[in-house]
Amino acid sequence: MKKITIISIILLSLIVIVSCSNEQKKANNTHEISPKNQVTNKKDCNNVHWSHHKGHDGPENWKNLCEGFSDCGGNSQSPIDINNAEIDQELKALDFNYNKTNVDIINNEHTVQFNVDKGNKVNLNGKEYELLQFHYHALSEHTINGKHYPIEVHFVHKHSDNDLAVLGVMFVEGKKNELFEKYLDKFPTEKGEYKSGETIDLLNLFPENKSYFYYNGSLTTPPCTEIVNWYVLKNPVEASKEQIEKFSKILNNNYRPVQALNGRTVKLYKE
Repeated sequence: MKKITIISIILLSLIVIVSCSNEQKKANNTHEISPKNQVTNKKDCNNVHWSHHKGHDGPENWKNLCEGFSDCGGNSQSPIDINNAEIDQELKALDFNYNKTNVDIINNEHTVQFNVDKGNKVNLNGKEYELLQFHYHALSEHTINGKHYPIEVHFVHKHSDNDLAVLGVMFVEGKKNELFEKYLDKFPTEKGEYKSGETIDLLNLFPENKSYFYYNGSLTTPPCTEIVNWYVLKNPVEASKEQIEKFSKILNNNYRPVQALNGRTVKLYKE
């Protein structure tokens, strides 16, 4: 009887030890798949929230929000501060083949964007790119000699999935902007879309003198992929003080801080 009691005690002790061990493993596993770690190791970043403002989901943490955003910590990031650019005689003039496009304005909660009709192209130093859309940032993302501009517009072009070109144009305070005069009241102030059967002439959105700065960089929003040829025009376009103030309130400081140049060179084409 005594032997049976001893054996029972030993068996009960083993059961308790195994049970505790299993509970500890469950606790460890729960820690390993916490929501935070799920986001960090996730490759599909479509539903990952990011912001232009400081904080957990801000620019300083984009690279940590999702595995697919890792390029945001790369060495060829955009935007940059443009200074000490060297004239490059091999660069060529921007060769536009733009037409008119229907008006399709979208607020996607990160920017106000114009989608454009297919067939608008530009030849950039011997390579043809098609315009996909243009969108706005306020303040400007690029700085020139350390100076922000009130607004910067980006014309996003595609040659292939791994070869994009973005033309950036700065705004300064001056006379009323024709596009803003006609459509600023139609720009969605929150997520939404405005369409019109009217058309706009894309070339009218650029300054007359099309000298530009050129460098290799990245998308300025996640996933920050380093596949962008940047053409930042040296000369700005104008908008009135009232237009700039009204548009800036919609955009709400949707700009990424400038990134380190990391040995890259900025070239200049003078028209």
